[in-house]
Amino acid sequence: MGRDKLKRKLQFKPMCTSFGSLSCKSEDTIYLLHEEMEALYLMDNQGLYQVDAALQMEVSRSTFARIIKNAREKVTMMLITGANLVIEDEKDEYRIMLASMEEHSLELGKPDAPFLILYHIYENEIVDKQVLENPVFTENKRPGQLLPIVCNEYHVNFFIATSIGVGFRSALLSKGVYTHTRKKLNEDELLQWNSLGD
Repeated sequence: MGRDKLKRKLQFKPMCTSFGSLSCKSEDTIYLLHEEMEALYLMDNQGLYQVDAALQMEVSRSTFARIIKNAREKVTMMLITGANLVIEDEKDEYRIMLASMEEHSLELGKPDAPFLILYHIYENEIVDKQVLENPVFTENKRPGQLLPIVCNEYHVNFFIATSIGVGFRSALLSKGVYTHTRKKLNEDELLQWNSLGD
């Protein structure tokens, strides 16, 4: 059974919420969660230690460590790839894409499974669910060629499949999408996904 997500104490409001390269135009966008921006502000701007920053956000130190790691990876990928970066103000909103063997039920498969199920979760509720034909399956191409583009188009935060190769994982991370492997999963577990580790 999943843990309830702790309420983060978020105080910092950035003056600007979108960033991009001046020297090159990119179609890719990386989404930085509000809690990730808060973690960067507390540690890298205010100079707090992790334990003090975690207390400030009212989360455990291990949770804070995960948040700051994710934030730094996203900012680094933005600088390396030239992608745009958008700070999301909604801390309780995220999108999960799952590779599924079935169209009408959640049966996890590999990244080349026939279907992709997209869940939009807001304030611990599933507000939208879409089933897409997986272009990897229909076009017989590699996941790393197509799925990062699809995930970027649908603003996906997490991609879940039964197995994920290193190259594909890196390709998704370059778009700010975090990957997790699971053999089974239900919709109730998705509601706590943003607070769970791999």
